[in-house]
Formats: sequence, structure tokens, C-alpha cells
Amino acid sequence: MKSLNYTLVIMGPAYGTQSAYCAFQFAQTLLSSSNHSIANIFFYADGVYNANCYSDPANDEFDLVKAWQSLAKQYSLKLTVCVAAAQRRGIGVNNLAEHFELTGLGELSEAVASSDRVLQF
Repeated sequence: MKSLNYTLVIMGPAYGTQSAYCAFQFAQTLLSSSNHSIANIFFYADGVYNANCYSDPANDEFDLVKAWQSLAKQYSLKLTVCVAAAQRRGIGVNNLAEHFELTGLGELSEAVASSDRVLQF
């Protein structure tokens, strides 16, 4: 089977819905148990809340922001955040979590053009 290159578009916030957590689980499973790769994980709309370094879940809750950071570090992933969506939601360079980078929609366009599959969560 040919290995595929994926782009993930995350539109759900870190907390309040399951979409970002499902995206994380998908990415983790894809990378750990197949020869497929992820070209870009793009956070858009409310998905930009996944990049907020000031997220502070309770001790008994899963820390999704740290999980994304760990995944990015382990697999050398690009965690790109739409700068316009981030600015509208109060996320900028001062509260951007490590391993996330602010980019424009051009970054998403390039990733989509070069990927075999694009999944939106």
C-alpha cells in the first residue's frame, strides 16, 4: 500500500467539543501505526484555541495543548495557526504555545495542494 501524505484542518477548540481531541487521536494513531505522514496540522476558526499557552485544564483532565506540542516534537510536525483567526480570538505571539506558528491561509493552500488527503475536524 502506498503511503499517503495528510493535512489536518482543526476547527474545534481544545475544550468544549470532541473534534480537536479526535483529530489528535487520529494523528497519533496514523503516525504511530502506519507509514503515512502528516504534512501540516492547520488550526483555523475556534481551532486556534489549541495554540493558547495559557490553557489550564484541571489536574484530572487531558491537556490537549501539551499533547499537540509533544506530538509535534516527537514527529517533527508543523502546527500552523491562522493568524487572522488567532487575532480575532486574542491569540498572538505573547500567548502562542511552543511548537505552534502563526501563518496565513497561503500555508493551508500549499499544504492542501501537496497532500494526498485533507481531513477537517
